[in-house]
Amino acid sequence: MKKFRFALLLSLVFTLLIASNAFAAHKWRLTSHAMPGTSQFRLAEVFCETVNQLSEGELVIEPYAAGVLFPVFDTFDNVANGVVEAGMAYSAYWTGKDPLFTLTTRPGCPLSTFAEGAYLEGKLEDHYKKLYGKFGIEFLGYIQVSPLYEQLMSVTPIKSIEDVKGKKIRTSGFGALYYRALGATTVSLSAPEIYTAFQTKNIDAAEWTFWDDNLRMGFHEVSLYVLDPALHNGTCDYLPLFVNPAKWEKLPQHLKDIVIVARDRARYESALIYVDEIMARQKWHSMPNIEFVRWSDADEKKAREIGLGLVKEECEKSEAGKQYLDIYRKTLWELGYKDEATFLGYKP
Repeated sequence: MKKFRFALLLSLVFTLLIASNAFAAHKWRLTSHAMPGTSQFRLAEVFCETVNQLSEGELVIEPYAAGVLFPVFDTFDNVANGVVEAGMAYSAYWTGKDPLFTLTTRPGCPLSTFAEGAYLEGKLEDHYKKLYGKFGIEFLGYIQVSPLYEQLMSVTPIKSIEDVKGKKIRTSGFGALYYRALGATTVSLSAPEIYTAFQTKNIDAAEWTFWDDNLRMGFHEVSLYVLDPALHNGTCDYLPLFVNPAKWEKLPQHLKDIVIVARDRARYESALIYVDEIMARQKWHSMPNIEFVRWSDADEKKAREIGLGLVKEECEKSEAGKQYLDIYRKTLWELGYKDEATFLGYKP
């Protein structure tokens, strides 16, 4: 009888241990390139809130804004090394790891709707999985695709393609190649540094992101001119979601499924951001201290061709780049942008 009770007790303890392990909270940290209060950081918050709610606390992810835990440009290595479990930061910051990360943005890209951008990013998902995988990082897809052109804000007028020459412009990723091709000097600054750089006149111009976020960052207070549209980015993926693979593999399948559902909810929320962007653009245009600039049709055409040419040139430097180019130009052809697809070498 005693042996039976002892066996029963052991069985009960074993069962409790299993239950305890099953419901033990996995605690993650996610870091973003975005500043607090911006729409992009709100997407990170929505993602984390959704995971926390759906998992009922079994997986808790806490979002951190730009520079809170460490400098933004350290995010890649810190996710790879497991310092933090997840990142939601602009891929073009990682060009020092592999030049193919420049292709996060595509100057001259003619795509103009959220649906077109999402369709292309879906086609490119395997490409990015392999690219991140080279560095021991698990890529889980995009959060935000933007059909919007970023602003180029400046303290001096840039009223033509010729005016770019000699200017010192804050940019990143492919934007740096693009503006250098137009004759500018470029610098890389994280979001928290841009406002001060404008104030101190250490830069002539800067791109960071979209109308609403730039407004929340206060850039209308320190810039005098806005080029609209600027053509350095095109429709592209702004918020990739990537995680440490060891931490990812430790999650049970139902928690992995919840992460993907949360990703898709954040994607939905990102599509709604464009309503705010339309209204924010109107606010910028109503400001008496801001002069809006648009290049001539000839300058815009030339700028687009320079951008497309740079994309083709970068893609042709590696086999992986050539595969990317094949996907990109074929997708452009499918969506009706046949001149641009042909310019990039597509042959139906």
